[in-house]
Amino acid sequence: TNSDIFYYSQQPIKNGIIRLFPFLCEIKSVAGCDENFKALLTASRLCVGISYLNLSFLNTFVQQLSQICISTKWHASRAAIEFVQTMIFCNLFNARPYAKQVHELILKCLSDEHFEVRIAARSTLSDLYQCGYIQITLKELNDFGLMSKTNYFTKTDGVLGLCAIVLSSPYDIPLHVPDALMLLCEHLDDPDLIQKSIKQCLSEFRRTHHDSWHEHRERFTQDQLVILADALVSHNYYI
Repeated sequence: TNSDIFYYSQQPIKNGIIRLFPFLCEIKSVAGCDENFKALLTASRLCVGISYLNLSFLNTFVQQLSQICISTKWHASRAAIEFVQTMIFCNLFNARPYAKQVHELILKCLSDEHFEVRIAARSTLSDLYQCGYIQITLKELNDFGLMSKTNYFTKTDGVLGLCAIVLSSPYDIPLHVPDALMLLCEHLDDPDLIQKSIKQCLSEFRRTHHDSWHEHRERFTQDQLVILADALVSHNYYI
């Protein structure tokens, strides 16, 4: 099976396997309801992602991922952007030279016309923020904030970017998190998809910060605490 081929080719990965990778993303869209086939595709991509990749292979992969992510097949784009997480986590140090390209790729997917691809990009961006592969900057926070105040399509990009910033710090409160939360709270009455994304983000924030909230709340101003309390379903956790 495909998974057997990739299993025996993990260390080191073969160039032929890399050339096959785009097909592992693209044919997912024709898998239909065949759950076994889908599972094999997922396992095969995982085997590639956990392999050690030298710089030349990483360069090839980044180029391939850039092409896949502009594919008209949204299933392929989503599979590729999800794969980025595994590839970077397992090649964190030797992938450093490609951080800028990977960052740009994720931001591009954050603007994809398909919401499923955007959600995958938000998750990948958040995880790469969390591990420090991509740095959160004041400029990026401000850019997402400005985007969240524009038309619906761009607003969604901005909101998902702000969610990625908040979700990247599950057990502490860096300086940028209160500002990102305040920007999100401004959009709780926005259309369904935006509202749902924000509520999921706030729910996860509450869950991960509940136990040490007596310490975390010190990072907010009193006005911010009032706004945050109003935005949450269970206010008692924060007051």
